[in-house]
Amino acid sequence: MSKLTKADKDRLFTIATHLQLTTAWERNREQISDLYAENAPDMEMATYWTQTSDFTYLTPQAEAIFGDYLKSIKRGDIVQSETLQPIESQPMSYSMSLKLGSQMLGVMLVHLRNDMPLALAERFVDILLPQFLLARFGTEMQEEVEKRTSTDKLTGLWKRSYFNERFREESERLSRSKEVGSVAIMGIDDLAAMVRMMPSDELNGLLEQAGRTLRGLLRQTDWVVRWDNFEILFYFPNTAPESAVEVFSRCVKAMARINPLMQVVIGLCSSAETTSARGLIQLADKRLNLARKDGRHQLVCFASKSTGLQFWEYKV
Repeated sequence: MSKLTKADKDRLFTIATHLQLTTAWERNREQISDLYAENAPDMEMATYWTQTSDFTYLTPQAEAIFGDYLKSIKRGDIVQSETLQPIESQPMSYSMSLKLGSQMLGVMLVHLRNDMPLALAERFVDILLPQFLLARFGTEMQEEVEKRTSTDKLTGLWKRSYFNERFREESERLSRSKEVGSVAIMGIDDLAAMVRMMPSDELNGLLEQAGRTLRGLLRQTDWVVRWDNFEILFYFPNTAPESAVEVFSRCVKAMARINPLMQVVIGLCSSAETTSARGLIQLADKRLNLARKDGRHQLVCFASKSTGLQFWEYKV
């Protein structure tokens, strides 16, 4: 390997002393992108994470170079070498495995320009790896811990996985007791449509407010679940659908006061129609889609014994 020049050593030192990676990956990506754009402009880097099958573009042009490759990556493309190896389908591009001890975390992809020596590129990768691998390992451990907890970190609502475990038992209880409970799914569709246009911190702030608002309005015995990114599931024990419609009047108005994008549509059903856990959720989802097709905002689709299927529009 050729000797490093003083300029090379200075650039490596700058990266080593300024790199401060955590489990906040948007900040990590920005930090790496800035440092390498300034100190190693002839390198582009991306990573593929094997546990989650997702990828991170680390430098400004990495997506343009590796985007198609990463979207079609296969298990056979995962190299086991801990040094950079050529990628046959990508000229001047290389890959290497990312391991912490014996644990495989992913693959690093590197593209070189302007005849940058491979040996020098490896030094710039090596200076990144200690913090990079620890940050990723910490992220995976944090996500594993969060999976085992009951509440969503952002909204404070129940997690879907926790609800599913509890609701199977609850539906069996409903079947035995003949008690009527109501299940609803609320769609925050206008906010969902803004996901590519609104800054993520603003979007998350609105979702956090929504979770806090809904928890404050409902009884402690009511279940409120972050069902999907922009859908919230409700279970109201010992509550007929007509009563649930009245409860939602407060919720709908409070959501709209947070932001005009928080106007919602709702699908609602009850255990008088089915006591199957899966059946209740599917029926609520079906009615949510009917409410969406209607085209109006602040709308709930539900069924009652006296009138059958109907739509109720809340006036805000």
